[in-house]
Amino acid sequence: MTTSSWRMISVFLSLSVVLAPFITARVWADSPVTVSFNPPPGRNAPRGGTVGGGSRPVQIACLSNPSANSGSFTAIAPGSHIGLSQSDRPNLYVYIPQTTAQTAEFSLFDEHKNGIYQVSVPVSQTGLVRMGLPDTAPSLAPDQPYYWTVALVCNPSDRMEDWVVGGWVEHVSEDNPLPEPLENITDLEKVTLYAQEGFWYDALNILVELQRSQPNNPAVANSWTELMESVGLEEISLTVPSAIATQSGNDK
Repeated sequence: MTTSSWRMISVFLSLSVVLAPFITARVWADSPVTVSFNPPPGRNAPRGGTVGGGSRPVQIACLSNPSANSGSFTAIAPGSHIGLSQSDRPNLYVYIPQTTAQTAEFSLFDEHKNGIYQVSVPVSQTGLVRMGLPDTAPSLAPDQPYYWTVALVCNPSDRMEDWVVGGWVEHVSEDNPLPEPLENITDLEKVTLYAQEGFWYDALNILVELQRSQPNNPAVANSWTELMESVGLEEISLTVPSAIATQSGNDK
């Protein structure tokens, strides 16, 4: 091979290294993107778990206006599947309609349903509400499934009438568990990538923050709709969440 040929090959390889991130970003930008959650392979949720506890009479009695179409108390979680997170203190979200409940109880369990942490918080907000793990709560150990629940205390005299929802979460300890670099793609493209790789809580958190900063962006609303529909939560409308400060509750 001639010297000029080697020079051409060397230049081509150098350009490939330099342009690769931009080509990747261009492919993401030009490709039709659908936000859809894929359950993480090899991580089956343990059996059991309350997805929508509380009998229908209890639920109806707990609603402030049962005839109003205000939605249902819902954990914003991927159903019976485990949702991954790169954070050991991920933000967890529930949708709270107008109810008579004055108090909610957030609980964290290990995969065998042994209680790890519990805190009571006032129900001061409706709509999409964040339940974060405060510094007083234990962080999630890596590569172990946890079950979290939020219970609306509909009848303080009879806790059997609590309205309970919940979901599975697992913290992934890998430094870079995703197949694509994140530096050269948009936040909405990050949402798609996280969802495709099973990182439900990271995708959800980015969408919520985007809604805070870009409340009138139709692309954000469309991505939310697609993500919710992919796990059967299409009835949940996107509203700006207000945090319930779990650190101000009564730890148990």
